[in-house]
Amino acid sequence: MAEYTTPPTDASTEGQAKTPLTDTKRTFPYAESKKRLQDYDYYERLFLGNHFEAFRIRVEDPSFNKAYQKLRYITINFAGMVSKICADMLFSEPLLIKMGEDGDQDFIDALIFENKLNQQFYEAGLSNSYFGDQVFKLRFDKKQRNQCIIEDNTPKVYFPVLNSQNFRAEPKEQELAWIITVKGQKYLQKEVHEVGKIRNELYKFQSDEKTIGDKVDITTILGVEAEEETKIDRSLIIHTPNWRSSGMFFGISDYNDLDSIFFAINNRFTKNDNVLDTHSDPILAVPPGILDENGKVRREALSMIEVSTEAGEGKPEYIVWNASLEAAFQQIDKLVDMFYMTSEISPAAFGMDKGGSVESGRALKLKLLRTIAKVSRKKLYFNQSIIETIYTAQLLAKEWGLEVDGVKLTKEPKKPELTWADGLPIDNSEAIENETALKDGELTTTKDSLMRLYNLTDKQAEEKAKEIKDQNAIDLPKMNTGGDPFNPKNPNPKVPPKK
Repeated sequence: MAEYTTPPTDASTEGQAKTPLTDTKRTFPYAESKKRLQDYDYYERLFLGNHFEAFRIRVEDPSFNKAYQKLRYITINFAGMVSKICADMLFSEPLLIKMGEDGDQDFIDALIFENKLNQQFYEAGLSNSYFGDQVFKLRFDKKQRNQCIIEDNTPKVYFPVLNSQNFRAEPKEQELAWIITVKGQKYLQKEVHEVGKIRNELYKFQSDEKTIGDKVDITTILGVEAEEETKIDRSLIIHTPNWRSSGMFFGISDYNDLDSIFFAINNRFTKNDNVLDTHSDPILAVPPGILDENGKVRREALSMIEVSTEAGEGKPEYIVWNASLEAAFQQIDKLVDMFYMTSEISPAAFGMDKGGSVESGRALKLKLLRTIAKVSRKKLYFNQSIIETIYTAQLLAKEWGLEVDGVKLTKEPKKPELTWADGLPIDNSEAIENETALKDGELTTTKDSLMRLYNLTDKQAEEKAKEIKDQNAIDLPKMNTGGDPFNPKNPNPKVPPKK
């Protein structure tokens, strides 16, 4: 059982600077990356709810399959719920990307819409949770649509070459590699990103379909240029770890220290379920002589056995077992409590808060304190990578004259400002009260308040603020404080009107 709780490998060996096709890179997947890729596959199965398959592969115990092969395995997919809650709190409300007065907001809005970035960010939040890593890739289609394209890629194809002296430094090379089949022949396709250029390479697998063979002409086989210039001083690959500690390059999955709890909860529910099923159809015990010993009666079909009798007693009766499962369910409760504590997910996030209903948004935030801290930790990494992705997209658009949905970049590239929502249900009355207090204290503008309250873009909020200002500026009827209301020509009755 020890193997499946092993944490993902760190960057102490994988990705260090090596020459191409060294001993560790003569087979694919690369030997140095094998453990990381196994972790990705394992955690993905947990996320999708395929827990039996995940544990069957990971547990180095030959009795595991034997113990469960006759049981109906019950999966309680806490793993998937952890990732969904984190992604919901990160990206269920669209991220506001503001360029300010010096930036080209129209281009960024088109970039977000055309590349479906809001959906991509949410999906990246999911996979980043269970994989522990996520990769954004930029590319441009100069020949056909002249578009700037942003894509989220699986880290299963990501193989960076790191600086062995400083893992925090930008990788010297960032390689994307995957297997393709052309006319029945397997090839390894590589896309090696460096600052300023991309190398496209194709290698033919040897007969064992694992060993990497000779390099072949990728242009002839796939019609892809062997080398492309990007003309900018940045790589087009942006890596986002889930979270990590000093000395690590790759991130750590949210399931890293939870899978033993997943296993224990599933195991206890599985055993309880099968115990209850077994004793829901008890065996009938009858005195000797009732069953035909010549085989004319199928004992299995009748679920009966013979028992000896004493003193003439021999009435048929069912054999039942009073299964005392209270202790088992108490263990499940304790395991679930340990899950909440270790995962940093509050029961209130599942709607299972034992304290009852929440009276206000502030009270809910207090109950979700650790969960909010967990999500804020993820924002540290996503904030950096999204800013870098948007900025790099502008550099590409400027250098190559790219457009998005017919919109071209008209201003200089600029790093955007991101405004994150907390992903919690909005208490409108409380939010309006808070914004009113900020406005009265001259600590915010009407536009900024509208953006926070109604999740508006910069342009939408500005138009709404102007509409409110115009409405408040309508002239109201003025009060007559001394004139004669019945004689508008004589506003002051003490002074006789002029003839």
